[in-house]
Amino acid sequence: MYLDYLRKTLTQLGQNRGRFKPLGLPLLLAIVTLTTVSCTTSPQSSQSPQSPPSTQSPQSPVVNPTSPPIQDDRGSDTPDEMPPVASSVLPQTNAQGDYTGKSNHIYWRVVDPDPNGLNCRMGDRTIEQVWTPSSGALNIGSWPVTGTLPPDSTFQAALSPGGFVLTFDANNQPWIFVESSNGPEQTNNCFIRANTNYIQPLTNSR
Repeated sequence: MYLDYLRKTLTQLGQNRGRFKPLGLPLLLAIVTLTTVSCTTSPQSSQSPQSPPSTQSPQSPVVNPTSPPIQDDRGSDTPDEMPPVASSVLPQTNAQGDYTGKSNHIYWRVVDPDPNGLNCRMGDRTIEQVWTPSSGALNIGSWPVTGTLPPDSTFQAALSPGGFVLTFDANNQPWIFVESSNGPEQTNNCFIRANTNYIQPLTNSR
């Protein structure tokens, strides 16, 4: 608006320079001064200036030096560090009646009704050799009978080096190594079939 007024005034001065020649220069200076003052006192933009982006890098989270280290559970258990299996946890059975799973339950009773007793077998190797992984396939069912356990007799199973009572043969059938028994023959140091038709676990060491 002020520029339009200035342009109009200058045009009039040019047309009447003969009449206002003595006042031309002072009037022009006055108009320019008023225009400059008016422009400098005009309202500023209502928008606030944006702050320049920060050049500082974000701060790292503060770590409490007294906090415990994060637990790492990726380590595998060694045989010496494996948690023991509770003796109260009895072995499970499959559809064929074979005992399965990992258990260290050692007290058992013979339920085989055969009056001749339950056959107990052992080969020509020691139990340490049998339980050695490099001993090869175990055909325990074809080993000779070294003793029998009569019906309702009880026995105590031996634990393998892994801490369990079941040993599986080449046909994946489970067997239990008898450490001691209370029958007349006191049969021991041989294998019997671990099946519900022949033996059952005892919940106490009767």
